[in-house]
Amino acid sequence: MGARKSRSRTTVSVNNDRCRRYGICVAEAPSLFRMTTDGGLRYLRTVPGEQVEQAKAAVRSCPMLAIELDERR
Repeated sequence: MGARKSRSRTTVSVNNDRCRRYGICVAEAPSLFRMTTDGGLRYLRTVPGEQVEQAKAAVRSCPMLAIELDERR
């Protein structure tokens, strides 16, 4: 039998009670996070594999510690 490739799935969540919309996550991962015209934050909940490092940078840079990643195999 051939070896199975393990697929990982990374999801992101933002705690809206903690988030102050400084926009640092947008600077770190603009393809994952964006600010809306009314001051809200939109983001992709499922992170494409090639953008996981950007998502991790957004988590590290959030001064309010409002972003969490969940990496499952």
